Amino acid sequence: MLYSIIKPLIKITVKVFFRSISYRNQELIPTKGPLLILANHPSTFMDPIVIAVIVKRPVYFLAKAAIFKTSFAKWILPKFHIIPLYRKADDPTLMSNNEDTFRKCFEHLEKDGVILMFPEGLSITERKLRPIKTGAARIALGAEARNDFKLGVQIVNIGLNYVDPHTFNRDLFLNVDQPILVSDYKEHYQNNNHKGVEILTEEIRKRLEKICIAIEDDNTDKLVENIELLYKQKLVDENGIMDDKAREFLITKNIIETVNYFKILQPKRAENIDLRLKDYLKNITDLGLTDTDIAKNQKTTSFLGENLRSFLKMFFGFPFYLYGLINNYIAFKLPGWIVRSKDERLENVGGIYMVGGMFSFLIFYIAQIVAAWKFTHIQWLTLLYALSLPISGLFAFWYALMVKEIRAKWLLTMVFFRKSLLVSNLITEREQLIKEFDNAKNEYESSKG
Repeated sequence: MLYSIIKPLIKITVKVFFRSISYRNQELIPTKGPLLILANHPSTFMDPIVIAVIVKRPVYFLAKAAIFKTSFAKWILPKFHIIPLYRKADDPTLMSNNEDTFRKCFEHLEKDGVILMFPEGLSITERKLRPIKTGAARIALGAEARNDFKLGVQIVNIGLNYVDPHTFNRDLFLNVDQPILVSDYKEHYQNNNHKGVEILTEEIRKRLEKICIAIEDDNTDKLVENIELLYKQKLVDENGIMDDKAREFLITKNIIETVNYFKILQPKRAENIDLRLKDYLKNITDLGLTDTDIAKNQKTTSFLGENLRSFLKMFFGFPFYLYGLINNYIAFKLPGWIVRSKDERLENVGGIYMVGGMFSFLIFYIAQIVAAWKFTHIQWLTLLYALSLPISGLFAFWYALMVKEIRAKWLLTMVFFRKSLLVSNLITEREQLIKEFDNAKNEYESSKG
């Protein structure tokens, strides 16, 4: 009941929180029959929320039993379809309780239910896939074995690819894989239960690795991230892509493959690019700039015209910005204050921001609308004020971003006049790095035949 009431609010909140949400193969998620959904786990609370939003059926979640500590948690969490899973890392003495957890999962699948699991077993905000636990395979195969492999359980892997799951107004790409029919592993499981579980677990790992950005080495991850910063948009533009996150995902995958290729076959060249990139980024950071500032400066056609337009936008937009700021500031900032006061782990931040924001805006908006009605007793004016709250809030956010961008342009102009040779050298270095990336990409593609 509570799940059904909250889900529509969460859907709206998710759409507002992310700048864009893109899907690949969403239609592959079965609309009927027993289903086990598996996903990577970069954001503790955000991940189950966004998956529950895209799945049309009610979703049940397996979560670590440690969150069921208090009496309130034991009462409220099952109402959101959360089932406790006992982990050895938390308390080895409670592992036997998983027999009851598995039984509940079997029964739920036998009712054509949907269960969501994160088979890595922990949440870490890294572009890395941790070792896959066997629990998902054991549940899927155990449910089928109870029903003579005639139940029809399917496993769907979903890759969660965030630009940044902990910051408002970022992008999210959900990559859905072809379903796995668990009964296909009947022979393996019946010959050797343990071996059958291992084989299915390995298949899950391979599939998850393909649909999410997974980089094992931290140094490689940083190098890829820096290359993306300078080069990814160029590749996107060359392919004529507009908001095609699936294609952008493939571009990142290709950058990773290219980096790994040169780190193995030409390590000195890869190391040299890495050092040049770090040096370039350090120099622009020291100037108070970003690579985006340098890139936009190269594309600027009329500095005077752009600055005049920027000034007019700032001047005429300021009253609306001030109105939006006054009416939305506390509601927007409150979740962040709570997070900082609790010193939450990074993996928890995004979900708390989003859900906390949903409740803070809901509470403040209701209070403001009631206050407006009590003060005016004019129905149309109160309605107009209510409509203005979210619109002005989004405008205030956009205006703040615009001012930040304009400030960066002016800063670049001042730096250029004071240190024109340094900025020119940075622009030249950027162009040479991109040329080097082009050469490396072409060499790697040629090597593949």
